[in-house]
Amino acid sequence: MSKESCIFGSLIRLKPEYEERYLILHNNTFPGVLKRIKQSNIRNYSIFLRKGILFSYFEYIGRDYKTDLDKMAQDNTTQKWWKLTDKMQEPLECRKKGEWWAEIEEVFHFQKSASRVKSTKRFAFCKEIDSAGADKLDKTEGISAFDIQNLTIFSEERNFYVYIECWLDIEKIKAVLKKFFPLEPSIRWHSMKEVFHT
Repeated sequence: MSKESCIFGSLIRLKPEYEERYLILHNNTFPGVLKRIKQSNIRNYSIFLRKGILFSYFEYIGRDYKTDLDKMAQDNTTQKWWKLTDKMQEPLECRKKGEWWAEIEEVFHFQKSASRVKSTKRFAFCKEIDSAGADKLDKTEGISAFDIQNLTIFSEERNFYVYIECWLDIEKIKAVLKKFFPLEPSIRWHSMKEVFHT
């Protein structure tokens, strides 16, 4: 089955004893790994961390997702990289059969244009809500009035994960998020730390 020009979000647990090593490793990613990611038609790939949970966001621009991932899995440099990183990670219970990272559902996406400016900042946030709240997600149409390049929302059971590219500061971003989630105002959005970006 092929997927074309898709956005993916996924989650995995980072074992606490490996956090420092994981951050150092991703600040020094093997050039061959970065090259293979690009050859596999993956762009704008970021990984964020908060309280032992890794959230990844990437865009796939190819025509055959499975074939591109198979080529990545067969790459010797990538295999060496995974040998280092796999022992640091622990798959979540919510993953589907055959998944290492648990793919999560995209529930909203807004993108102003396909081109990106180098000065664009990337952020990720997470928030736990009542499971019934997902049905009340307010997809406000006024988002284009904000200085936002890309806003993508993913859902996983009782959690929302948000990836944002913009020129706003964090407080203004949180004000935007409140427009999308006008429920449980007492529950704060938690900022996630970016640990990797292609």
